[in-house]
Amino acid sequence: MDFRTLENENLPPLSSTPTEVLLPKYPIWTVEYFQKYFDVTSEDVLERIKGALVPTYGVNYLQRYIRAKPDVYGPFWICLTLVFSIAISGNVANYIQVAADHDYHWKYNFHAVSSAATAIFLYAWLLPLMLWAFVKYKEPQFNLSYLELLCLYGYSLSIFVPISILWVIQINWLQWLLVAAGTLVSGYVIVFSIMPSLGQKPFAFIFLITILHLFMGTGFMLYFFHVPPIQKS
Repeated sequence: MDFRTLENENLPPLSSTPTEVLLPKYPIWTVEYFQKYFDVTSEDVLERIKGALVPTYGVNYLQRYIRAKPDVYGPFWICLTLVFSIAISGNVANYIQVAADHDYHWKYNFHAVSSAATAIFLYAWLLPLMLWAFVKYKEPQFNLSYLELLCLYGYSLSIFVPISILWVIQINWLQWLLVAAGTLVSGYVIVFSIMPSLGQKPFAFIFLITILHLFMGTGFMLYFFHVPPIQKS
């Protein structure tokens, strides 16, 4: 079965050019220039988050939810929420692991916030730019914009907010199961959204995107939620 043909009949074809909202042109250094990227309602953001959390089989997420009006408002707040969710939950997991040892003085790891912020914003904002430039170079017919990829990656990370909370549960097999679930759900949203735009041989790009996504989920779990055994002096 060719998954690229599984699209909603009522939606415009993905091969069409991105929809652009006709707005007055402002200089890039003005606030008005960036307003169009934040012009979404709470209902729009919630609908896009729900679509990313529970993707519908055969429906192109980018085409259904994003393409008509891509935004950076939702991705920004999703990334920021994920930063604090991972940092706080990671510290809770650390505390749970050492709480039984009364001789160990636990300290809150404030560096977890900066570490999580660096990793998440680089992955959700810089990686789409690199991916867009690379694919555009290899496949000139690639017609997705950087803003669409950024929006797609940002919303796809929403599944890791509840997963980061569940990672606090110190059951090894459950943590790895959550890594697999988060990677599959968010990876499905990304891969099957951009697959129709990758030309006739998309599998090399799909493999690269999938591997990077798996490394991201695995890295979050191992770095923030797997605490090494306490070394007593």
